[in-house]
Amino acid sequence: MAEGSRRRATSDRPLVSLFRYAFGLGVGALLALAILGPTCGSVPTAEPPVEPDAVRTIEDFVSCLNGLSGRQNASIADTVECLPPKCMITLTMSRLSAQKACVIGDCQLPRVLLDCPGPPRFRPSYLLCPTGSVAGGHLGIDRVEVGEAVDAAGNMRMADIPIPPGAFPQLDAEGVLSTTNHDKGCNEGSTCHTAQEQSDLSDEILSRPLEAFLRPQCIIDTEDCEKNAITTPQGCGLLQARPQSLAELCDCIGFAIDDLGDNAIKALPNAAIMRNLCNALETYQNTRGACTMADCPSASGPLCFDAGAPCDPSTGDTVEVDARYHCVATESDEFQCVADCPCRTYDLLGGGKYLVNGAVSMVRVELDGLVATPDPGEFADDDAIMGTVSAFNYLTHTLIESVSFTSLEATQIGADFSATGAGTALVNGVTTNIEFDATQTGSDASFELRNADTSAVLAGGIGEDDRSAFQLSVGP
Repeated sequence: MAEGSRRRATSDRPLVSLFRYAFGLGVGALLALAILGPTCGSVPTAEPPVEPDAVRTIEDFVSCLNGLSGRQNASIADTVECLPPKCMITLTMSRLSAQKACVIGDCQLPRVLLDCPGPPRFRPSYLLCPTGSVAGGHLGIDRVEVGEAVDAAGNMRMADIPIPPGAFPQLDAEGVLSTTNHDKGCNEGSTCHTAQEQSDLSDEILSRPLEAFLRPQCIIDTEDCEKNAITTPQGCGLLQARPQSLAELCDCIGFAIDDLGDNAIKALPNAAIMRNLCNALETYQNTRGACTMADCPSASGPLCFDAGAPCDPSTGDTVEVDARYHCVATESDEFQCVADCPCRTYDLLGGGKYLVNGAVSMVRVELDGLVATPDPGEFADDDAIMGTVSAFNYLTHTLIESVSFTSLEATQIGADFSATGAGTALVNGVTTNIEFDATQTGSDASFELRNADTSAVLAGGIGEDDRSAFQLSVGP
């Protein structure tokens, strides 16, 4: 309101109304009004928090988190709400980090690495291990470590964001960054990042990517097509790592807390936080992560003109920072800005009549899923494989049904392919670990389903002409 308008509005009041107004406000309020005098315009408001889908930088992430400020009974699990979409998740049991994995009771409790496409490439990480890894007085499970690419090589500015249990804190972006005045120790010791020479006058401490230290024998699961998860137990430093998905980890934690498994976890004071964090990350993976139907990074994109350069997937423009999108040639001889690790759909269908020495097996295969792979002719999936495999061996009267899959790998050249899968099934009503191989070469099909523990063949053989076939289709 303008000053002249304010004066006219008050001068028109009857005297008695002014006295009532004064007593209604109270003497203190009137005194404040007298000191401040008339006011003009509206009261400034704080900037609204950045929405999760718009988070690209450390400052964006902190802004989004500040939208949660004051939330009661909060924990590190609440921060998952502010992760941007399409982040790939890698689980590592490595202890070569300021966030060290551990094993408690029956449960592996890894470091959870997220790699989010940009620009710029955004890389937060969490720790499911509820003990140790203390920095700045905060346990590893109560901190989010974040890297953000500053150049095409992927060198990063770094932040360490503490979220202690209780009321959600108000954060200062400058206070969480690793700078010469507030060194977060990201480059200390042989197990951490190494320093990257400053390229400007900023006081931020830059770090090289830690890929060389991400020990492959410690990766128990990954959605990143540039990495490979172990398929059998491996020695990972002092730990023994075994393949395990995020969903299986969360089940292990939940079983322990609910008295269905080893109770070593239940006794921990922050066990509930650990379960909430794991469940929040699993929900993110299934609804907003790298390979969900709504958010898949595409194998196609806008036109671009700077071959090999990092690019913006919304415009095709060349960018100066690592984005996990690059300008590459496509089959149509155009250059497009596409994801380094695009997500593709796949379907494996088929079956029919198969023979071994005259013995008949009837087979049916229907599998589908989403998988991150740069090459449609080769992929490996170990998460959310949908569908069924069923078979009946007439000679041995063996029925295989209700298969739940843990892995699927395939290689395809044209219409020819080979696929290998593993999981558990009911074999004549008994839960059994199984493996299968399916191949299609020209008009020839073969299938073999085995007991994974004994290698005994349960069903399959060579496909009978005109009564058996498989088909594998992989999205662009």
